[in-house]
Amino acid sequence: MNVRLPILIIFFIFLHFFFIQTHPCHGQHFSLLAKNEESISPKEDSIQGPPPGIEEYEKEKIAKMKRNIGRRLMFVRANNPAEFYESPDDLERTLKVKREKEGLIIMEVVQNQLGTMNFYKVKFDTGQVGYLSADANYLELKIKEGKLISVPKRGSSRKTSVSQSRGLASQAVELVKNHPTPAGSVEKRMRDEKAKSFPFPTWRYEAKEIGGKKFRVSQYVEGRSAPPFVRTWTVDLSTREIKPENLAAKEMYR
Repeated sequence: MNVRLPILIIFFIFLHFFFIQTHPCHGQHFSLLAKNEESISPKEDSIQGPPPGIEEYEKEKIAKMKRNIGRRLMFVRANNPAEFYESPDDLERTLKVKREKEGLIIMEVVQNQLGTMNFYKVKFDTGQVGYLSADANYLELKIKEGKLISVPKRGSSRKTSVSQSRGLASQAVELVKNHPTPAGSVEKRMRDEKAKSFPFPTWRYEAKEIGGKKFRVSQYVEGRSAPPFVRTWTVDLSTREIKPENLAAKEMYR
């Protein structure tokens, strides 16, 4: 019995070393298997962007909201009035509108910090700034209920509007007069020609609005022997760009 025990121990030790030497990759196999399982297993908590369809819908929704920028409304204090907030991130603090009826204008579309809600940033005629829910159909519902009233944009009186239009037309004419040509400004060339053959030519300017801040400026010219003719330019007051339009105007720049 005493002799067999050491022999058995030596036999098991021999088997252990023999197994390790003949199958060295078994330990690695279990290690690689564990790594592969980690790499294959999906990360359920990974953040992915919204599907293309939802993303397109969100863009269209924001674009629709932005069409209301510049829109004027009238707040009416009534039962269950429209609610305005002091901040898009604190809906517990509602804005107290000072008057029973108060005009306001939509300035821009904003989101809360989490990006989960949309609001119209509005400015009241009193100078207060507030935030109105822009999600779902809140604005349209409050207008339908009479809690908000859609009103035309505040404009000047007709007299002021005509005066402003004339002022812009005058600016367009002055830009044409001072527009440089190879022989000096447009107006200087006309005066030089008149100095040579007084009292002709005679001329006058007229400006007509053609859209936005664009005008068509016409110069009506009458000479001594030639028949009357007209030169025309297009003037963009927003960029101060001036372009000779017809052949008679283009000839001044040759």
